[in-house]
Amino acid sequence: MNKKPTAKDVAKAAGVSVATVSYVLNNKEGQKISEETRKKVLQMANLLHYIPSHEAKSLATGKNNMIGITYHVREDSPSRNLEIMHLVNLMVERFSRMNYSTIIIPFDQESADMAPNRMLDGIIAIDIPEEDFKRMADKYYVPIICADMIVNDFLFYQVYTDMQALGKEASKCLGDDFYFLTDAYDNKKYLDYICSIVPQNRVIVMNSFDKKALKRLKGKKLLVNGAYLALSISQFVDLKDVAVISYRTEHVELKDCAMIIHNDVAKKANLTMNIMLNAFEQKFDITHDFKIS
Repeated sequence: MNKKPTAKDVAKAAGVSVATVSYVLNNKEGQKISEETRKKVLQMANLLHYIPSHEAKSLATGKNNMIGITYHVREDSPSRNLEIMHLVNLMVERFSRMNYSTIIIPFDQESADMAPNRMLDGIIAIDIPEEDFKRMADKYYVPIICADMIVNDFLFYQVYTDMQALGKEASKCLGDDFYFLTDAYDNKKYLDYICSIVPQNRVIVMNSFDKKALKRLKGKKLLVNGAYLALSISQFVDLKDVAVISYRTEHVELKDCAMIIHNDVAKKANLTMNIMLNAFEQKFDITHDFKIS
């Protein structure tokens, strides 16, 4: 009595073949199945409380409904890490609601040379060094979306923050002579891009905590990329001179800041997912470079 129903049970109850049950339940196109037969299969599947297994779906559709998400955590870049984790969590949660499984693949240089995971239907890579990324990507024949990275290769869609737009937003309260503080990023072209919003002599990449350099910034206008980074320097600068780029819209702990500038990571997650899903359906956009503000 506790035996789970199978596709064979549904086929017997509906008076059709097991293959027909598979085609109907997986919405497989190109099969001549009448509407009457389709309804009967669905009715019997409901009556028997039949749930297709992951393996059965894979055999019927040729897909595993499995997305790989790869990224690297930097010990010296906590604000960057928190933003990436927020992006990853949003995508894992939303893919799950759409019946896609996700595999988190922590990235390092060695993993670029590892044998590919053939179960993956697509990959989302986040802030990976370009050379390592291309070595990894050459091993896969599935859609790969780049988030918060620039690879300048038409094969790959790129989704990243529109820093020029956020810089213009910051100038409304800071003026045009502000300094820009940011964590280090692994993808050099992306780091160069986000730092291009100010002249090079007003960029500080905080891959090391230099108290002397921070003390020299006292009284200067600052745009800080990340709330955690802003909090870590708050003892050296006046927060009224600081605007903070954050994926959160409110920060009680940063209430004295000149401005919180919203980095819409949720929009970035949704767009990345939509591009991936369209790629599965062979719907390709001419635009390959998407900036989120």
